[in-house]
Amino acid sequence: MAKEKISMAYNLSQSNNENSPTYGLWYPQPVRRDTLSLRGLADHIADHGSVYTRDVVVGVLTKFSTCLVELVSQGIGVKLDGLGTFYPTFESRGAESPVGYDVNSYVKGIHIRFWPENAELDKITSRAFVEKCVLKQNMIFDKTGKPKKVKDGQLVDYGDDNNG
Repeated sequence: MAKEKISMAYNLSQSNNENSPTYGLWYPQPVRRDTLSLRGLADHIADHGSVYTRDVVVGVLTKFSTCLVELVSQGIGVKLDGLGTFYPTFESRGAESPVGYDVNSYVKGIHIRFWPENAELDKITSRAFVEKCVLKQNMIFDKTGKPKKVKDGQLVDYGDDNNG
């Protein structure tokens, strides 16, 4: 039996960066409703008919988190089949020459990046993932940051029922 897809809400926002060629253009931004804690994710997994209880799932996820950081800090990527690969990247400044190069002077940070799965059966890359989502508009914000709505084909202030 197929489950109904839950929609992902988005706000439509107008670019307010006057120094950008995107100034004044409208872009969707996902509404992040919540962030699950490790225990919240464990509850979610356990509620999906898993034979494992929350405490077992928490234990596995806690160990995974520790091991992921350990392995990526050693330059080892970690691939989870069907999900993707976690790997390290540097945030750094460029050097004029390799002579006398001191990595500690140039590296500002190390990031754990994620590369989504792209195998034919498990594609969750950005362009494939959009097909798995149902998008639903939430709010509209103009470049001043004020909420707006479309009424009678015009953009008006949100809550303004006297226009149009």
